[in-house]
Amino acid sequence: MVVCVSPNGAAVSHSEEPASELLVGTIRGIVHFEREAPHLPWREAKRTLEDVHISSVLFEERSGTIFAGGHGQGGLWVSTDGGGTWERRQSGIAENHIFHLAAQYRGDGVRILAGVEPASLYFSDDMGLTWTKLPALNKVPGTEKWTFPPPPHLAHAKNVAWHPSDPDTFYVCVEQGALLKTADAGETFTELASYESPNDLWYHDTHRIVIRQRDPRQMFLSSGEGVYYSANAGESWTHIQTRSDRLGYPDAMAIDPHNEDTIFIAGAGNPPRTWVDQQEGTSNAGVIRSDDGGTSWREVSNGLPQPLKGNIEAMSLASHPEGVELFCGTATGELYYSSDRGGLWQEVAAGLPPVSKVHHYRWFLPKEERQRIEELARAGF
Repeated sequence: MVVCVSPNGAAVSHSEEPASELLVGTIRGIVHFEREAPHLPWREAKRTLEDVHISSVLFEERSGTIFAGGHGQGGLWVSTDGGGTWERRQSGIAENHIFHLAAQYRGDGVRILAGVEPASLYFSDDMGLTWTKLPALNKVPGTEKWTFPPPPHLAHAKNVAWHPSDPDTFYVCVEQGALLKTADAGETFTELASYESPNDLWYHDTHRIVIRQRDPRQMFLSSGEGVYYSANAGESWTHIQTRSDRLGYPDAMAIDPHNEDTIFIAGAGNPPRTWVDQQEGTSNAGVIRSDDGGTSWREVSNGLPQPLKGNIEAMSLASHPEGVELFCGTATGELYYSSDRGGLWQEVAAGLPPVSKVHHYRWFLPKEERQRIEELARAGF
């Protein structure tokens, strides 16, 4: 099994055996890890695309193709030989800021979706050789309100979640701006906004959607305001984790395929702008788990530093017949691994380039370097 760990990539993978390869998206390319057997340690094998700040890594299992999307002017890259060589594949995509990549299996075919910044959505049915835009996403009411607080203040299509049995139905998180749903493969979109509250500090700050396979009406939404739960396909929501709870700024989220009452969430204690000051520059990040469908939560951070300085910017769950494995990457360049659903974590690597959604990593750098990076962000890099 090949597992991808990237800030805006897919969070769950499935195989008949534990993972043997690991692709970690960082601000300086992809770090490839390997292990010879599940009981043996991971070792770094190589680094590729080192001049690209990776936002999303996708491994398409049928063909063995790796897709990589870059922040800023990074573009969309494809490798068909395990990362040995790469080619740019974005014919039809006007934007170079590729935020999110996802694969959907439609009969014998594979559809790849690419969410970009400024917020738009594209699909490819030929493994990325050509792309077609879904213009309806940009025609829903309220697009003029879409924004993103850090420079250059442009919203992006951050996450796509597929309905497990209806291939034409999927959900799109626009950060910040909307949670959108289509039931006709993107020909039209409607906004699901009932989670909105007068107490929210941010405008429709949606991060990620996960959907229960056993009942697709049941779903969880992570956001800048915590976590919401819906039992009716997003028509109404219950706020089950708020800004005042343990992880006030969650993003990464996954449902255990072996037991869909078990949900994992990773993120920071508070929003990014507090990281530079809070507890001498820590995000106070962690992982929480619910074993009762989201009713109660407990922290599962044994083995992680306390407090954890760099935010957990990416978490992946790898499912196999014997259980699940969890992988987390941080904005300060650490990679952690758990083979027992978060009961105990071990460090795979430290000193890596940061794993970071856009420029989150800047909050853990000296003030002068942070300001330099913010100037580059304003210029679109």
